[in-house]
Amino acid sequence: MTVQAHAAFQSRPALETAQSVVALEPGAGEHVWFLDHLVTVKLRGAAAPWGVIEVALPAGARTPFHRHEDDDETLIVLEGDLTIFLEGGSTVRGRAGSCVHLPRGIAHGFRTETPLRMLVVCRPDGFVEFTRDYGVPAPRPEYPPNVPPDFPRLEALSQKHHIELLGPLPEGAL
Repeated sequence: MTVQAHAAFQSRPALETAQSVVALEPGAGEHVWFLDHLVTVKLRGAAAPWGVIEVALPAGARTPFHRHEDDDETLIVLEGDLTIFLEGGSTVRGRAGSCVHLPRGIAHGFRTETPLRMLVVCRPDGFVEFTRDYGVPAPRPEYPPNVPPDFPRLEALSQKHHIELLGPLPEGAL
């Protein structure tokens, strides 16, 4: 079988760029235990156009209700189901194949209904760095041990990364 390039691509010179191609195998990346999440950092840093993390969570996992001052977040659900709680009392249900964009400044939090795996896309120096700062390197790519959060440290790092913690999920999120 012969493959021929489209004519528009045959005469184009190679692009010269200081950036490198990043290609990671499934499961590859920097593994971090963050709260009850297993975070795999896929893309980060000043040279990256955005940050990408893969997040795995058990059923029943919850985030605090919070607001990112500087970061838009896009959640792409790969496996499982979650309910996203938004300021004003509305909810959004995400399931495998869903994409939910949360603009900066919108208060939100979520609860997983089943074990979940999703991609989170944000600024390369924003939420990705928050997960790395609060989390610990994961010695194995599995859920972290069940330990209570260090709330004073979580609050301090949230402030550093311009994330406002607003408390638990709204009533009815149980």
